[in-house]
Amino acid sequence: MAKQTQTKAPTHEIFHVVGDDDKARWTKIGVGWQHQDKDGLNLAINYTPLVEGRTVVRKIKPKQEAAK
Repeated sequence: MAKQTQTKAPTHEIFHVVGDDDKARWTKIGVGWQHQDKDGLNLAINYTPLVEGRTVVRKIKPKQEAAK
């Protein structure tokens, strides 16, 4: 197996989402680092939800792009 290295800053955020559309509640529960070959992620999940909802992984956007 190829050696997997991580960048210092995470590349993805992990959220627990309850509800839909404008009433959805997003709670950040961890972060992830994309593998160098871009075929997978290493995840660090700090909280495991016990209620209904879904887990969403989103790529972190640069601050300038996120402000738009």
